[in-house]
Amino acid sequence: MSARFLTLAFALASGCLAAGQTAAAEANEQQSCAAHADVVMRAMCDEMERSMRSLQLAALEKPYFLSYRVDERHEVRASGHFGALTSSDTSKARSLSIELRVGSPDLDNSNYLPTGFEGSPLASSYRLPLDDDYRELRRQMWTATDSAYKHALETLSKKRAALQNKTREEVPDFLPAQTPHVSRSALAWEALAWEAPPVAALETTVRELGAVFRQLPAVEASWAHAQAGAVRSLYVNSEGSSYTTANASAEVAIAAKTQAPDGTVLQDGDVFMAQTWQDLPSPSAMTSRVLELGKSLDARRQAAPFDLYNGPVLFEGQAAAALFAQAFAANLLATRVPVTDSRMQGYAASTRNPFLDKIGARVLPRFLNVRDDPTISKNDGGALRGGYAVDAEGVPAAPTTLIERGLLRALLSTRNPVAGISESTGNRRGAEVWPSNLIVTATQGLSNAELRDEFMALVGEFGLPYGVVVRRLTSARKLDNQDRPSSASFRASVDYLARAFKVYPDGTEEPIRKGELSGFGASAFKDIVAASQSVSNHDFAQLDLALALLNLSSLRLAGPSYGRALEEPVVTISVPALLFEDATIRRPSQDAPKPPALAHPFFE
Repeated sequence: MSARFLTLAFALASGCLAAGQTAAAEANEQQSCAAHADVVMRAMCDEMERSMRSLQLAALEKPYFLSYRVDERHEVRASGHFGALTSSDTSKARSLSIELRVGSPDLDNSNYLPTGFEGSPLASSYRLPLDDDYRELRRQMWTATDSAYKHALETLSKKRAALQNKTREEVPDFLPAQTPHVSRSALAWEALAWEAPPVAALETTVRELGAVFRQLPAVEASWAHAQAGAVRSLYVNSEGSSYTTANASAEVAIAAKTQAPDGTVLQDGDVFMAQTWQDLPSPSAMTSRVLELGKSLDARRQAAPFDLYNGPVLFEGQAAAALFAQAFAANLLATRVPVTDSRMQGYAASTRNPFLDKIGARVLPRFLNVRDDPTISKNDGGALRGGYAVDAEGVPAAPTTLIERGLLRALLSTRNPVAGISESTGNRRGAEVWPSNLIVTATQGLSNAELRDEFMALVGEFGLPYGVVVRRLTSARKLDNQDRPSSASFRASVDYLARAFKVYPDGTEEPIRKGELSGFGASAFKDIVAASQSVSNHDFAQLDLALALLNLSSLRLAGPSYGRALEEPVVTISVPALLFEDATIRRPSQDAPKPPALAHPFFE
């Protein structure tokens, strides 16, 4: 790869010009931008300087803030069904994301939820040429910035109109940076030494893992997907901040489904994630997990129908992490209710985070603590893959204590302020506030044996013949033959218990065919009565935190729209096993389709 990718001149320390600088400073900055060996960075700096100096329509407002981010991606992918390859490809792409603000930090075009998006740059995807053609890069950035500027003016006008007959929360729309941040990732593009694995390697993996299901007649359908890629990101803004980062990602995903004799649809999935293709588990280790998945589906298929359970529930391993991610983590994010017109007001208000009113209140038992820490890469549970050096707004990463002895101390935030939260924690990832490494620890953790004894003692107090242990949650979303399996295809859902077991006093375990948690929310976490001393780490590439509202009301215009595993930030949840004193599990209330009229042809 070219040595120019390693160059990030110290001249970026002064950044690209903000409005109001002198003509002499502008000339000096333009000269320093012109000196960049990296053509993409030079084009970003030069076009930003020109836009901040001269971009204005008639007597309307000029931009007061502008940022460019360019993401360069290389990817290799392969997919298959039942051991047969269905697709494979390689791709390279370069995309541009823009944030442009008009007005002032107190009131600008952000934090406004429109009622429609037709013609909006939000619906566009700005693709840049792969060639390092300075003139064409500048031309593309010019047209994209022009579109973003006109859209920003229109949005600010609509927002002001919506506020005419309303009282507005006295919170500014943006937190200006006190000190510009300039950095280059220690993991630079060349230092990453990422080489795309041969597509044949991914194809072989997809075929071999899919073929495992040929040993499992009970599984009616199966899917496999593999992908590996790397992304380099370059960022500059008009305040003088800039950074470059480089990251790699690899993933293998498996999904399968079957039906019980009464037609109940059962499905499950597994995901293997690592930084590079070489870091993934060995083929034999992945094969063992796929066999386990298939046998689990078969055992559930043969299990008796499940009805209703009220009592102690123990969540272990992936189930504990997924439960925390889906039912609790979204409440740790400082999301703001945007301004909107009367037609969307009810919806917008319904998205308010209730934890905004709970700072200083108890949200977990006294023995549990939670922190978000993007600065570490491992703990007792193993690797932590959610870390980074600087967030998407140029704010350096730092640990944040969220919950201390069960009391809520802070929420994760960005430069998009929220009432009661006056600074960013450095958790802007993409267009959203997002966790990094969420670490849950217990100050009075029990050994695994002690936790199991406590669990069974509670079951006895309830006078129940058995308790319930849950070890995996997956999505209840229907999978069909058109789906491309990925971690998104079977993301964790508190409504779907993929691997749950009745546990009897003698230690016998019996699989539960299908069940879902009923009436389970963040408040239920205060009913945790015990946790394990040991923790396990689990990676999630899509937490489904219902942040679409923030995305739509943010300033990120366009951006990448390909290669999901490289777009969505990885979050690692490190959590102990969690024992809830009382939870309700019920049989899903949904119609079951009739089983296939004929058996699977491969096994007939």
